[in-house]
Amino acid sequence: MLRKLLVFIGGILLIMGMSATGWAKVSAEEIARLGAELTPLGAEKSGNQSGTIPAWDGGILTPPPGYSPGMHHPDPYAEDKVAFTITAANMNQHADKLAPGHQAMLKTYDTFKINVYPTHRSASFPQRIYDATRKVAATAELINDGDGVRGAAIGIPFPIPKSGVEVIWNHLLRYRSDILARWISQAMPTRSGRYTLVEFADEAYMKYSQEGATEESLNNKIFFFKQKVLSPARLAGGILLVHETLDQVREPRSAWLYNPGQRRVRRAPNVAYDNPGTASDGMRTTDQFDMFSGATDRYDWKLVGKKEIYMPYIGDRIRRTQELSKRV
Repeated sequence: MLRKLLVFIGGILLIMGMSATGWAKVSAEEIARLGAELTPLGAEKSGNQSGTIPAWDGGILTPPPGYSPGMHHPDPYAEDKVAFTITAANMNQHADKLAPGHQAMLKTYDTFKINVYPTHRSASFPQRIYDATRKVAATAELINDGDGVRGAAIGIPFPIPKSGVEVIWNHLLRYRSDILARWISQAMPTRSGRYTLVEFADEAYMKYSQEGATEESLNNKIFFFKQKVLSPARLAGGILLVHETLDQVREPRSAWLYNPGQRRVRRAPNVAYDNPGTASDGMRTTDQFDMFSGATDRYDWKLVGKKEIYMPYIGDRIRRTQELSKRV
């Protein structure tokens, strides 16, 4: 299920592989735009000219009716209907809004299709994140040639970014809750479609976003992360522990692996950069986790423009379909 989403990163699109300069702090006049024509975190507040992307009006602020803590989040747009479907037959009509990966999937698999739903701008964050973002916008700056950030805590450091690497730091330091626990699955399919599902239990403590956090109290740590492999049996019991650092060139990410077969804990300096991700059969790198994670120093980044693309948005319908299949 995909929805049309405005990809707005301070007004410009980000790509890898080119240089970025111009790291000046934002002015008081620019900061005043936050919460005015921009959202409190710096995105474009208005909708697009065609009306397919609505204006942001604060996002979802209260749970849908019937929700109780501990439940799966109810689909807030359960009544939405498919606007249209993209297949290999009509993909050329939508190519300008399709990511390269989606185009490759449509060309490779006859059964792959993309259902496009109406766009909603549901994102909302605690008020303290908005307040902190406005505060650190005046103080945050890049250090070590862009490989670290100082003058920031809690808030998004560069809501009006001047360079590509600032956008990446916004991603790395974005609010993702104070603590989290999740159960996720990973599949490495062969070309025939066969795969062995790998299941994980993840836990994280987001130190950077904690209420009352300061640059000094962070001690160069962003968050603590633990991942345990639940299945298949040959991998079950393996544990990864990570202490994520703010400046990973000065102080690299600290990581440890527990091997249940050896019953030993070892340091894991290879849990970084383009080394293979956990149980991924080499199909995913460590720095691809969470779209991008880790140190920024092996890439150059450039802001090149703004465009609209179709992208995954809310997975409630997929989850309900999976649960129904299990019951049947």
